[in-house]
Formats: sequence, C-alpha cells, structure tokens
Amino acid sequence: MGLKKMVRSYLTANAKRKHELAVRKMTFHYDDYIEEVENEKPEFSGDQKITTVFYDEIVSKGSGNRSAFHKAVDKALDDDIIIFCRKEGRLFKYAKEHIANAFKENADIKLLYADEDEVGDNGAPKNPYFKPDWSPDSYLNAFYIGSIFAAKACLVKKALENINTPLQMPWENKPSLDHESMVPCDRLFGHMALIEGGFEKRDGMNFPVYHLEQVLFHREAGADLFLGRPFHCEEHCIESPVKISIVIPSKDHPEVLRQCLESLVKFGSGSKNVSYEINVVDNGSSEDNKKEYESLAEEIREKGSKAGELTDIRYIYEPRDFNFSYMCNLGARNSTGDLVLFLNDDIEIVGGDWLRELSYYAGLPHVGAVGCKLLYPSDSELNPDGSLIQHAGLTAIHIGPMHKLQRLSDTKKWYFGANRGAHDMCGVTAACLMISKDKFDAIGGYYEGLAVAFNDVDLNYRLLEEGYYNVCCNYFNLVHHESLSRGDDNADAKKTDRLMKENDTLMQRHMHMYARDPFYHKALVNDDVAQDYDMADPTLLHPDEIESSNAVFVSSGYPESWNNECVWFRTDYIGSLSKWNKMYYKGRKEEPVNNTGYFIKGYSFVIGSDNALFGRTLLLRRVNSSDDLTPVESGVYSFKVHDMLREDVEKNLKDQTGVEITGYRIRIEDGILPSGTYQAGMLFKDMTSRTRVMNWGTKTMEV
Repeated sequence: MGLKKMVRSYLTANAKRKHELAVRKMTFHYDDYIEEVENEKPEFSGDQKITTVFYDEIVSKGSGNRSAFHKAVDKALDDDIIIFCRKEGRLFKYAKEHIANAFKENADIKLLYADEDEVGDNGAPKNPYFKPDWSPDSYLNAFYIGSIFAAKACLVKKALENINTPLQMPWENKPSLDHESMVPCDRLFGHMALIEGGFEKRDGMNFPVYHLEQVLFHREAGADLFLGRPFHCEEHCIESPVKISIVIPSKDHPEVLRQCLESLVKFGSGSKNVSYEINVVDNGSSEDNKKEYESLAEEIREKGSKAGELTDIRYIYEPRDFNFSYMCNLGARNSTGDLVLFLNDDIEIVGGDWLRELSYYAGLPHVGAVGCKLLYPSDSELNPDGSLIQHAGLTAIHIGPMHKLQRLSDTKKWYFGANRGAHDMCGVTAACLMISKDKFDAIGGYYEGLAVAFNDVDLNYRLLEEGYYNVCCNYFNLVHHESLSRGDDNADAKKTDRLMKENDTLMQRHMHMYARDPFYHKALVNDDVAQDYDMADPTLLHPDEIESSNAVFVSSGYPESWNNECVWFRTDYIGSLSKWNKMYYKGRKEEPVNNTGYFIKGYSFVIGSDNALFGRTLLLRRVNSSDDLTPVESGVYSFKVHDMLREDVEKNLKDQTGVEITGYRIRIEDGILPSGTYQAGMLFKDMTSRTRVMNWGTKTMEV
C-alpha cells in the first residue's frame, strides 16, 4: 500500500472512531433517565388519605355482599384520593405523592390521568406513552387513558351509581359506546369524565380532566395498553338532515378541479340525511380557463342529475390579488348549508361515507374544526403503493405548526395509533376542513391578514381558545395531489421570507401555542421538525445555556468552486435568542440563563458521502435583504457548531452514511456581528483529504 493510501486509511479509521464515540456520548438512554427521575422524592405536605385500587377490583354494586372496594369507597372522605391502576405492572415509587400534589395544585380538578411506559424483557423501562391533554373525542374512540388514573372519592361515589348504565353523550339518543365490551375501569372513567363536563365545550383553555404530564406507571410487557378498546374505524349515523356547503378555491386549474369534482359526484352522495352544494371560488383565471370552469360546472350538474342527485354548483368569479382567507370567506358567505367544508381543488375523494363522518363530528356542540387523514397520490418511484401520509392533524412546536407523520407510510401504525381512529388535535389543514356555519361566523371566519400561509392554523387556534376541540379523523383518508417531488419551500428566498413573516404574525396572535400544544406532550421533540413522535433528550442543554461561538472573519470569502448542491442545509430556526426563549419559557417557572444575542439551529449533511469523515463550520454572510440574497461583501463569518444527534433525520436517510449527527446549534453573543441581513450556510471539510464543499440556505436573520 502506498504512503498516501496508508495515511488516508489511518485518517479514515480515526475519523470513524471519533464519530462512533460522539454518537455513543450523545445517545440518550431512557431507562437510566427514568430510574433517576423515579428516585427523586417530591416535596409532599398532603393530608388526604390515598387508596390504590387495581382495575380488576372495580366491580358493580350488586344485591349480595358488598365488595372490599365498595366498602373502602363508602368510608372515604370526599376529598380523599383513589388511584386506579392495572395489576400487570407497577406504580412509580412516589406516584402517590405526585398525584396528591397535582390535586393540591389544581384545586378545581377531581379527575386526572398520567403517562406510562412498558417494562422490557430485561426488566428495564422503555417505550414511554406521553399522552395528550384531555381529548374527549379520542377517548370516545379509544381508551387512551391506559394504565393509570386517579379521582377524588366524591366523584368516584357519584360515578359508581351509574357504572351499570351505558355511557351516553348529551347529543346522543343512544349509548355512545358498546357498554358490554368495556372493562369496568373504562366505564368508571367515562362516567366520571361525563360528570365533570369532559364532553362539553371547555372554558377557554381550561381542561375539565387533568393530565399529569409524568410517567407514573410501568406497564408489564405485552399487556394490552388500551384494554380492548384501541383506536379504530367508526361508523356514525346522522339523525337529522344536514346540508354541507363545499367551498373550493381554484384559479387556472380546470383539469385539477375536474378530478376533484368528479370524485365528489362519485363519492359525495349515498349517506342518509346528508346533502351538499358546491361553491367554486376563482380569484381571476384567464378568460379561456374561466370558460372551462363554467363549462365544467354545467357538466357536473348534468352528471349529478343523471346519477339521480341534484348537484347544486356555483362558480364565483372575482378577479383580485390572491388571498386564500378572502376566497374562503367569500365562498362561505355564498353558502346556504348548515356546515361548511373547505376543500382544496387538488383533493380526490376515494371512498364513500367520508362526508357523513366529517358531518357527524362537525355537528357536535363541543367540536370546532374537523379534518381527516390525507395521503399523497401513488407515484411509481417515491410512493408506489400510495401509502405515504401527507396530513394526520396539525401539531404546534416551538418553531411553528407542522404535519406530524408527513411522508411516513400509513401501512404502519405510528405512535400508539396516531394515524388510526379519531384524535383531538390543535388543528387540521384547510385542504379538507369542515366546521358548522354558525361557529365559523361566530369566530369571524378566516383572518384575512394571513393571505397565503397559516390562515387555517389561525382559525384552528381561535376555535381552541374559544373552548372547542378540533378533530382529525384518521380512520379514513382522501388523496391530496400535492407533489412529493415539488421541492423544498426553503429553496425559494421570497417564499421563505413570506412564510417567516406570516409565521411571525401567527405567533403574535397565538403566542401560547408556540409555548405548548395541549395535544402534544412537552416530553416529545419540540425544537425540530421530527416526523414521528420521538422523545426529546431531557438532558440536552437549552439553547440559552450552550457555549457561545466566536466568529472568524474570512475577508476574502471562500472559492466559488466549493459551492455544491451535494450539501443539504436546512435551518429550522434563525433569529434572536430572546424570541426563541419567549416561545420556550412562556408558562414555565424557569427563567432563561441568557436572553441576548442570536440562535441558529437545523440539520445539514453531505449527500452521497460518509458524513463521519467531515467536520462542519457554520457560515454567515451579509446580503441585500431577506428576499434578495446578493452578498454585499466578499467576507464571510464562520462559527464552530454544537453537534446534535438527529435520529428523526437518520431514520429518513437510509441510503446515506454516517448521518447520526446531522443536527447543529449555535449561539452568538450580541456585538459579534455588524448590523445587516445575514444568510446562513454550511462548510464541510473532509478530514481525510483536501476536499471542501459548502452550500447556502434561503433563511436570513436581521442583526
């Protein structure tokens, strides 16, 4: 072997060894962490009596001898606490203290549930289930409460009087669940939640059933988490006639709209007591396309008539600058239905009864917006079986709203059934969003100050703030013909700038949702755009605690020949640290360690290379503006980055090598950078050769 090959072989082995050590050092071990948490004894000053009851001890009152359980409940004082849990597993060491403290700190609450995990074959805890805050529609679909809940004795006594009575919601004239198939703990919990107003519209963001966001039970391996009632498909009945106004914004896409309307005619009718009308809203198609739209509307009327269904369709033409919110509001103003369904023109209906299911939920008194699971269309390369998820409900994280599970296969059940059944979520996409006309009008419709992006998110958030629950029906799907290969919005500076500005507007209007989504646990990844419901590393330093990076100014910049599209560079956040802290610390007891300067985070890697062999440097350069990325000088500022594991990125890069540590973070002190608009990029240095490659993103920050 030649000397050069020997040297490179040595450097390669050394780089790989360092990479493996770094991965091991950064890897979070849940079992070690939870053991440490379990042994931390909380302060406790409660004086209530606390009784623990196993699920299989809950029995109905009979005419014979009274059970030990009923005797214990009868003796309990109203303010005493009863903890219910399954026998297959064990309570946390200080579960009683944590539960008693929760009731003490939330004096109005009489019923709560907590999180749990599973004991592995080796006895070590794993697979934690971090549950959403109280979700009535999720509960009616599945016993997601799982292995542990607790209640004040006064509430248990009331509910026990009804435990033999089928659970019936105020809006139903029949039992809401199959009483005979429900285990006693499920029946008891349901009746307690009903007494506490758990199936009614909330008082703002105050939830009537408390969720204690802490793992307090270790479930035995193999035990059925949902006790026989998992997330599943449903079939509801519409008891009284309901009319739906379907509003479809569309411009210069008659062939796209044709597929949508033809699938509507095919699958829009057939459900008892459900009828619909269609309002197509056009903000200024060309004259030729306008004629095609008018012709298409007439064609759809005729097809509906031949099928024995009167298809009422309006074509509303009003030329003006694009404003999605205005178009939706215009369509709603021209609606005569009880419910309004906002539908993208690139949606295809692929099965029956979808309108019935959406209508059922949209008609419930406590429900705001309703949507459903959307899949990408089948593609011979990217999505051959048409199983990839485009939407399964909106989730709010620190950097903005996102679609969880996007681009993951629906053939797999994700995170305890997140893509199955019905789920209360912070919102649903306006690509398919139904709401009662009365609620839509009362809330003020879409906010027209958000013309392009996040207008549907804003509507969902306002409904939440009013006390409604937004529901995503993931037990059926439509197809959303949004292209899988359309590219990244961040590749276009003007689009990125617009999105960031509209995200800022959304944040100003709903700051609390950036701090915490009640249906997305604080223990889950909240700082990164992770597709799955991954647990965040709680031992990771917060951005305001990481060491700041000093700038090295390279006055001549870097050679143009180093620019290479093989460098994938994504910025999740770039801006002031105070803004980030505002999103993170709102509602928390802690205060930020540092609150000045700037923070940048994201992920980056070299496509087609072994990333274990590269070192990285973050680059900043001054440009004209956020939508004109022309450099104003040749000089470039470079910074050492804090590397991070990004398991979510690694999962999606099966064809790439050494991509465990793709994440990066950086904190910059005030005064380091001159004022101006800065564009970020990343420089990669091959540690085994002289190869250098770099690339620039489109997101910017103001200094």
